[in-house]
Amino acid sequence: MTKNDEIQSVKELLTKYLEEKKYRKTPERYAILEEIYKLNDHFDIDSLYNIFKEKNFSVSKATIYNTLELLLDAGLVRKHQFGKVQAFYEKGFFNKNHDHIIMIDDFQIIEFCDPRIEQIKKDFEEAMGVEILSHSLYLYARKKEKN
Repeated sequence: MTKNDEIQSVKELLTKYLEEKKYRKTPERYAILEEIYKLNDHFDIDSLYNIFKEKNFSVSKATIYNTLELLLDAGLVRKHQFGKVQAFYEKGFFNKNHDHIIMIDDFQIIEFCDPRIEQIKKDFEEAMGVEILSHSLYLYARKKEKN
């Protein structure tokens, strides 16, 4: 599936969500969703705002914030709070389950997927008689000093 196909699919999902909730289908909401799905990394509200500013597309930070809340509720975006810094977001659809290592030296965010975590979840479900619906794992690290 191409990036354009993904964008078209999430726009259709957004349309369905907006219709179900009886929300307005504004061009700003669709533009914000499209820009998010063009990105490959985590982003914050300021970086998303700057993308629109560079394109001379008039959208306020409040509109971005409110749209992100709506996209979170629709399952199209994920929100992360890495420590005490501002919130970061990432695409939530077509994005396989993964975890994060946050480098505290330079605040680099490294995504990883380890099948052992999935096995731990299955073992936990069986032992505790629960169904795990989702999880998040943040590991905070710093580069080791060379000897």
